[in-house]
Amino acid sequence: MMKEKNIALVTEAGNGLGKTFADLLLEHNYSVILAACGESYKLLAEKNDFAAGCELLEVDFTSETRLTELYERIQSSWGRLDLLVNNAEIVNGFGQKIDQIKLCEVKALYEVNLFAVIRLIQVLKPLLDESIAPKIINITSALGDITKMTEEEFCYASYNLTAYATSKAALNIFTALLQRELEPSKIRLHTFDPVLMENCTYNSVVVCNGVKDEFISLI
Repeated sequence: MMKEKNIALVTEAGNGLGKTFADLLLEHNYSVILAACGESYKLLAEKNDFAAGCELLEVDFTSETRLTELYERIQSSWGRLDLLVNNAEIVNGFGQKIDQIKLCEVKALYEVNLFAVIRLIQVLKPLLDESIAPKIINITSALGDITKMTEEEFCYASYNLTAYATSKAALNIFTALLQRELEPSKIRLHTFDPVLMENCTYNSVVVCNGVKDEFISLI
């Protein structure tokens, strides 16, 4: 008898990793909803650049109305959610010094990189509660690791990505706090850095085999 497929939602906002996660999930008995916004959605839709068995939806992660519509779509079609991969992110202000930082850009980044994660978990938690073994994976970055960013030998230490790095640091502490809150429940919450490797390379978003294995172990 064929095992019933798990239902996964992967958020994507242009970094190319959402499709990678979706492909891995499809290989491991998941039906995948790939939710993308803006140019990312247009690019994926125009190129049809996602695997068969993956449903592409356009979602504005900053809109509570659109997230409620996403909840209703999943509820009506599947009735539950087994895995939420919070991968949507934006990056801006590369190399900016303190007198160059535009707070409007910082706020826009936080809306996707942090606040959207909180909103999604709040909105979709009832669907996760319907799963036998629900999981949430928050995609983080070593740029949000204070210890690593103060090590001169770390390849990203010289990157002046104030908004992005601080948003990932905030995501890390939010995840740690929520992990503690969810301990009595059946929901398991993890952070995952897809480009964390011993010899990382500049501007790399390639998920190497060892990191793929780690992701598979989480799902």
